[in-house]
Amino acid sequence: MESTPPQEAVESESPQEPAPSTFPENTMFSIRGIEEADARKLAHNLGSCLRELGRIIDVSNLDGVTIAYDYDEALAELDRGYETAFVLTRTTDVGTGVAMTPSVLRDGNLKSHILMHAHVANMILSDDEEQFKMALHTIAHECSHVEITAAYDTCFPGELLRATHPTLLHAYHEQVFSACWDEYAATRISGTIGYDPMPGYEETFVAVLGQVDEKVAELVRGFRGGSAEETDTFVGAIFGAYGNLAKFACYFLGTLASSGRKGDPGERITAELEDSWFCPYFFKIENSCSDLFEEFGKWPDKAGFETIGDIVEEIVEDQVMRIWRGDDGRYTIFVHHDQANS
Repeated sequence: MESTPPQEAVESESPQEPAPSTFPENTMFSIRGIEEADARKLAHNLGSCLRELGRIIDVSNLDGVTIAYDYDEALAELDRGYETAFVLTRTTDVGTGVAMTPSVLRDGNLKSHILMHAHVANMILSDDEEQFKMALHTIAHECSHVEITAAYDTCFPGELLRATHPTLLHAYHEQVFSACWDEYAATRISGTIGYDPMPGYEETFVAVLGQVDEKVAELVRGFRGGSAEETDTFVGAIFGAYGNLAKFACYFLGTLASSGRKGDPGERITAELEDSWFCPYFFKIENSCSDLFEEFGKWPDKAGFETIGDIVEEIVEDQVMRIWRGDDGRYTIFVHHDQANS
């Protein structure tokens, strides 16, 4: 499957010759908690929306669509196509998640399944322009994840959901760069479709930036060393905290790039970063993600992705602890954070 060119190129195509849709016409819709007649109407309208979005976003690898008022239960019950103890849950720490596009395996092939809260999905039927635009943007964002996942799987087949990590630190690295890249690319592809998400992403990034230092300090104060398991939990939580900050920066940065404003975060973010230790990392992440996007779907290796993980590990080492890797996959840490042993 070939990757869709960046949207800037797609939008320049002649309107007299619309691209064929990549939307699979046999896509199954599961509509939960809605009367049958209303569910059919919603599925029809969502199908039309996905068909049109499929002209500018490659959704050929879409497995299906689930719409549910019991969104949390729908996430937990999704058949991922493989044995796992991991349960999908929505984001609740900063805002509340209303849509997700996880990977699934179907007959050994990697696919993507869109799940969305019915309250948001129903806005696609609304006469209110703002509600309609919000629903359209949310759907476009999730469609972008379908394309992004398929492009990665094409370049690195057999990895997603089918490979194990050689070490725990490698797993932390990959979780970080995957989340950052996915959200940067999704917001860059969908940023100009529907309503403008920039103010919301800006607000969220500022909130996470303002909270991360105390969150990390609390983790450090609670760490007393001891077992390898306790150390692994601590290191994972630190990577998670800084990875979360980087991820929400990427939501903002991808949207920024979609509007042609790379390198120009605006007055508020510039002011927030001016005296922040995160400032140089913010622009390192921006440049790394931008470089990856320019090679979308044509990556010869994972070096560009690993760079994002390296940036977050650099933050971890500068702010909290030194990490030494052993040849056997084990590692040693020295915590230098000022809250250590307090």
